[in-house]
Amino acid sequence: MNDVRTIAVLGGGTGAGATTLLVALAVRAHAAGRRVGSVDADPCGGGLDVAFGIETEPGVRWEDLLGSDGPLDGERLVERLPAGDNRPSVLSFGRQWCTVADELFERTLSGLRPVHDLLLVDVGRQLATPETVAGYDELILVARGTAAGFAAAGATAHRIDRVPQLVVRGAGQAAAREAAAALGMRLAAVLPTDRRLAVDAERGVPAGSRPRSAYVGECDRLLRDLLLPDAAAA
Repeated sequence: MNDVRTIAVLGGGTGAGATTLLVALAVRAHAAGRRVGSVDADPCGGGLDVAFGIETEPGVRWEDLLGSDGPLDGERLVERLPAGDNRPSVLSFGRQWCTVADELFERTLSGLRPVHDLLLVDVGRQLATPETVAGYDELILVARGTAAGFAAAGATAHRIDRVPQLVVRGAGQAAAREAAAALGMRLAAVLPTDRRLAVDAERGVPAGSRPRSAYVGECDRLLRDLLLPDAAAA
């Protein structure tokens, strides 16, 4: 079995940018030659496939797995997932509301782990509990760099009863470090504001597709830290 890293990404408040960060990390890891899987755990998020710009691509969504039982063949599942040209595979909710039982979710992750180097899970803030964020190698909490954003991040961390790594979007380094210290979290990254991300999203271009942007540069550094945690801590 490979040494897959499973990383949950969670927004500390509405509009924090957690899904955008997850997409960027997946795109950059895939570009670096990693086998990357992105899993949507937020039925209220509108569909992770939309964030990747592949919502019109055919392939299996969560609703297609309902009613399945027994072990899932990860290789076969990946072959059936929607993936755009040279992009990571994505298991997303579709446009049809459905509830995924915990047993199915865990069985699906168990099938996907052996066939990936990196699994990124988009955890919806409304459904985040100590149970739903347990078992991941890392938990990334994304916060807007405002007083309200930091307060929401603190409340979210308290709710899940776990100390995550903090990623701050749209704040200076000093303010982000001060907020992380006040919240008792390790500051993992400070993401600069990139107005092109919203334009790209409207055009179906996933975050992480502009390799020379400052935003992507910080995502690359964060990704290296996540994949090589011992080196990052040294």
